[in-house]
Amino acid sequence: MRRRDFLAIGASLTGTFAARAALGPGKPHRARAAVVIGVNKAGNLPVLKAAASGARMVGSWLEVEGFEVRLFVDDDKSVKVGEIFDAIDHYVGRGTLDQLVVYFAGHGFVNGFSEIWMLSMAPNNPNEAISLVESIHLARESSIPNVVFISDACRSRSDSLGTERVRGSLIFPTTNAAQSVRADVDVFLASLVGNPAYEVPVSESVARFEGIYTACFLDAFRFPDDTMVRTIDGVPVVPNNKLKPYLEREVRKRAEAKSIKLSQTPDTNVVSGETTYIGRVREVAPGIPWYLIKGTTSAYSSIDPKPVVPPAIHDVAGRELERVGAGMLNLSGAAAAPAGKMDVHAFATDFVTARNTILKAPAPSSFETQTGFAVSGTRLARAVANSSIMRTEYLPPRGGPQEPALIRVALGGKSAGSVALQFSDGSGTVIAALEGYIGNVVVDGGGVSSVTYTPSRNNRRWSHSQETLKDLYAVVATTARFGVFRIEGATKGIRETKAKQLVDKIQILNRIDPTLGLYAAYAFADADLTDQVDWMRARMHGDLQTTLFDVAMLSGRFSVRRSNDFDVGVVPFCPMLTQGWGLLRVRGVRLPPIVNEARYHIRAALWTTFDSNGMDILINAFGKGRLQ
Repeated sequence: MRRRDFLAIGASLTGTFAARAALGPGKPHRARAAVVIGVNKAGNLPVLKAAASGARMVGSWLEVEGFEVRLFVDDDKSVKVGEIFDAIDHYVGRGTLDQLVVYFAGHGFVNGFSEIWMLSMAPNNPNEAISLVESIHLARESSIPNVVFISDACRSRSDSLGTERVRGSLIFPTTNAAQSVRADVDVFLASLVGNPAYEVPVSESVARFEGIYTACFLDAFRFPDDTMVRTIDGVPVVPNNKLKPYLEREVRKRAEAKSIKLSQTPDTNVVSGETTYIGRVREVAPGIPWYLIKGTTSAYSSIDPKPVVPPAIHDVAGRELERVGAGMLNLSGAAAAPAGKMDVHAFATDFVTARNTILKAPAPSSFETQTGFAVSGTRLARAVANSSIMRTEYLPPRGGPQEPALIRVALGGKSAGSVALQFSDGSGTVIAALEGYIGNVVVDGGGVSSVTYTPSRNNRRWSHSQETLKDLYAVVATTARFGVFRIEGATKGIRETKAKQLVDKIQILNRIDPTLGLYAAYAFADADLTDQVDWMRARMHGDLQTTLFDVAMLSGRFSVRRSNDFDVGVVPFCPMLTQGWGLLRVRGVRLPPIVNEARYHIRAALWTTFDSNGMDILINAFGKGRLQ
């Protein structure tokens, strides 16, 4: 879309909204505020054309809706993180807001399954960026009943931006945090934060960014589907939890109309209920409500009396989870599509391919030591333990390159320990060795895509029912890889019910499966089910006599102490899932300096994968006894 076209649409929308405000019901009697950010130019990156103008459109709309708006755009000056923090700190400090909206349009990138928003001085100044996932975490403790994040960011690969060391700043305060009053945080993203293969170079990302997501978001209140509208206090509104199907359909349809081949689809995660909304239904002409207009067209599309939402990766994953008895996602109408259509889309999004890679990965059923690893998808160079009493024995594959490399581990009486696995290209991972378990490590696309822990057949933990979990393992891991493994529900009660169903599914002989327990802990934390996270930690520690690093972090057990200060048996010494690195700061975890040095060498993968430089740093530290 040309800039003048987008501005013309903005002028039209703003005029319509203003007319509606003058003619319709009065502004809602709620205390609401918004921080709206639009950055066309970040550092020396290519200039965007619709970010600042899109932010102005959103700001004008929100003002008409009764929001107190702070607008930050780079038309005549730089947008700085300190000013954004001060604005949000002011709103949080009031203690009277019912709703806060944070909108961003501009350059974005994904770092370890966490989205980063780039401000004017980034990436040269690594502090002049915003860490979305950490800000979401802090927003939950803001005491504001509903916080909404809206991101219309072009999504680039970090290596094409030179942003490997950009972690982003926090824009919510910690001093006003209230654990007893938890905010419902709704998140609207222009694209999924998941499979790194979906990221694109900055040159391609800029070409794709045309403000389509913002235009679709605003049009949802002008041309909503009839199923989206609710009447609250006599006013027709569009609740937050009714926006998802519309956004998925319209963004893809309008992108196709502009001949833009998007490999992502919008990602919407709403936890607020039926009565929480941002805006009212807008009249498209003075005095004429939208539902009386026949054949009216918006800037992009006409009202469709029978809208069809094409299946997206969220629906593919959701139906797969239901198939294996772990229904956690709210499926759209596309989930009811014929099986053949869904299967075709699954193949198109690589879901089935990724799932089958995990399912078909060969692994031994037992070890003499009852503990070890199998590595498939790449050749293994070496395995190093981080304890003087632990021993690792590397067994090269004997049946050809397709056979897995095997590592026998003797724990020396310990219940667990940390092991570094270095692959033939120099990259590798750090992983927990668990007494009685064989870890099956799958490398795909240059990183670790799956790790599953299954009991050795000669260990007391083994059960015939273990075989039935293979499909569940593969579906959960693939869903997590695409960034949609979470527990969805409009109320905490619904999310708690789904959490219990998940726990029932992943228990074998009254113990929690380590792999699925790890994934579940992240899903519980993402759904703000703090009690369930702590319960998971206690059950896992009771069974394994150790706590996986990620679960300990998510449960808050690290506080602000260094991880290697603990004597409670936390393994390994860093997050096993890549997304965990983006939570260290807000979870109050400080890693040993040598591990912090290695974190700048993490590859894009579901499970933590270091490049050759990172692995050299860690293995050298192992040898010198600096990591225990």
